[in-house]
Amino acid sequence: MKKTAGDASEPDALDDDAEALSWAGDDLRGGIDPLTRNRAVDEVDAEGGDVGSDVAAAPRSIPRTAVTALFAVLYLAVVVGWILSVQITVSSATDTFSQVAWQFGEFVSIISGALWFLATLTLTRESRTAVRLGWFALGVVVLVPWPVLLAALG
Repeated sequence: MKKTAGDASEPDALDDDAEALSWAGDDLRGGIDPLTRNRAVDEVDAEGGDVGSDVAAAPRSIPRTAVTALFAVLYLAVVVGWILSVQITVSSATDTFSQVAWQFGEFVSIISGALWFLATLTLTRESRTAVRLGWFALGVVVLVPWPVLLAALG
């Protein structure tokens, strides 16, 4: 059987693959070619720790996790509050467009808490905990389900 130049069993073929997946200057910028990065992520040492520690993880801390969990509960309360608000309020519209717009507004008000929470998680991934806390607090203030609060107070 005749071996071809591109046979994967030859050491030169692996070098060609590695060379094809890297750019000149990657080493200077700290970049890792995809072939090496995938191998490093897939490998795990005998103690269970990751060998490929080059891949940066998002910052984790106990206060950050506690703030996120606290606001997850608050945003769940906001969503439940808007579900109750939708059941309390009724539309007096008679035409179809107004009814559809009213129902769309109800839908958006119900999912607004979940959307704000997910957007804050996504957009403040690399930010400090205080910044994340500020955006969470702003969202709770903006998304207060007023119909339920006014009905409970009145």
